[in-house]
Amino acid sequence: MAITGNIKELNIVDILQMLSLSQKSGRFKIINTIDNDTAYLYISSGRIVLGYLLSRDIKVKLLEKLGGDSSTGQYTDKYKELSIGDFLRLIVKDGSCSPSYIKDILTKEIQLVIYRIFKWNEGTFSFDESDVEKEFPVEYLPSVRIENVIMEGSRQIDEWGVINSKIKSLSDIVILDMASEDINEIDLTPREWMIISYINGARSVQDIIDIVGDEFETAKTIYGLLTAGICKLVSESNKAPLHKESIIKLIDDGKFSEALKAIKNKRNQSGNKNDLLLIEAEIFWKTEQYDLAIRNYETYLNEVANLPSIVYDLALCYIFAGNIEKARSLIRSIATEDIGFEIIDRVEQLKDSIDKIWNMKNDRIPVYKRIGYDGSE
Repeated sequence: MAITGNIKELNIVDILQMLSLSQKSGRFKIINTIDNDTAYLYISSGRIVLGYLLSRDIKVKLLEKLGGDSSTGQYTDKYKELSIGDFLRLIVKDGSCSPSYIKDILTKEIQLVIYRIFKWNEGTFSFDESDVEKEFPVEYLPSVRIENVIMEGSRQIDEWGVINSKIKSLSDIVILDMASEDINEIDLTPREWMIISYINGARSVQDIIDIVGDEFETAKTIYGLLTAGICKLVSESNKAPLHKESIIKLIDDGKFSEALKAIKNKRNQSGNKNDLLLIEAEIFWKTEQYDLAIRNYETYLNEVANLPSIVYDLALCYIFAGNIEKARSLIRSIATEDIGFEIIDRVEQLKDSIDKIWNMKNDRIPVYKRIGYDGSE
């Protein structure tokens, strides 16, 4: 398989992720037409085993790391005609360094290449399939997950403009897009794990920023997770609605704002304005927004079903909203035979309590009579 294109038209990261998922092997070449540099990434079964820049001779850099002075020509005459594969085999064979040390150096070179190409926005690319294992001694090379190098490149980003290329709106919902066992294979920082712990399919980018703080660093971390394919963004209107049980769980956990957003999204999806009226009313009750709870209960009674148990809750709302007269009228309209056994006693107790309050109101002795008011100012 050969792929060619312009990096303005097809994102480098998207190509890398495709090569990772399809477990391709071959050479990925990116030419920067602005800086006149070329990057090479060699991929074996979907993992990067070698990466270098044409402007940064990989053989010279390896020898420098190994302690040789390449500027004297001590090594160049011996090694300059060798392919990179033969060069790597030779320096291990002659005892210049251990395979583990080579792997460590080459891993850092791969990270450097990724960081550089993340900044390139002019140029072309090509991928050519080949048997990398025959061309290079892969036993001496690192085997780096593409998601790991993408995460490392994302950590270096220090501009809002780059972040905004992925995060178009802070109100977009963040959802995981990778299985947990795959995430565990990626080298994530404690901060990245913390952000992942707050992704529940209902929180937006802004919600996570509000929880974690530090808007830029949090958005930058989310950008990295998006770029690596660990999570993705969906607009709130397109987000798959939560099941009723999930919304109730949010309420039980005290996550009222998230539950309200989930209810709104479910209504947008179904087009039913009365969907989850009672669950929403429970949120308003718990947050002491009695007028809003009254609105929901009355809408339900008028447009869905006239149920005595709803009348009971509506009466309670009117009591806490301070309208005892309305509450008394409602609760006295409930016939005992129409209500469930579980709330019969509660209804009767409420009737008695409201009657006592009502009688107290009507039997009340005016204050001026209780304090000996003589009518003078």
